Amino acid sequence: MDRRKLIADAAIDVIADEGLRSLTHRKLDESLALPPGSASYYFRTKSELIGAVTARITEDSQARFHEFVGEDPVERTSRYLESVLTDRSAQLRARHALLVDPSVDADARAGLAASLFSIEGAENLMGDRDLGYGYVALCEGLVVAGLTVGWTTASLRSAIVTYLSGAGKH
Repeated sequence: MDRRKLIADAAIDVIADEGLRSLTHRKLDESLALPPGSASYYFRTKSELIGAVTARITEDSQARFHEFVGEDPVERTSRYLESVLTDRSAQLRARHALLVDPSVDADARAGLAASLFSIEGAENLMGDRDLGYGYVALCEGLVVAGLTVGWTTASLRSAIVTYLSGAGKH
């Protein structure tokens, strides 16, 4: 893995575990056992680090979602959500911390808001823009609920089936 990705992943872990205020170039250098100044060589500012975090989460989300291509919408979505909640919980915690932090600029927050789910993909799946927005909202809500109160495979599937049934898609 290249050094930029390593630094972005370390930044995700710091934000997820300690919050944005704890994110410093020095902390990243130390956590990765890099020579001092390495993180700032690749990402000059904290804003650039946040951009790298956003790009990394988005890139990982797109790659993971495509792993489930060809499955029916309920199976595809529930398996994707399960993978997000289990394998990528640090990314989720970092994403949510950045989404609500007023010091993060609006463009970064917009990028983070679109990093897990694609409105266009949901519109394609649902065949309707409004239903696509609703589907993304459902998935976002399931992620928040999963992070805060927990989840089971059955609870994910039940919510997805209920939405798709109401939308006439299942």
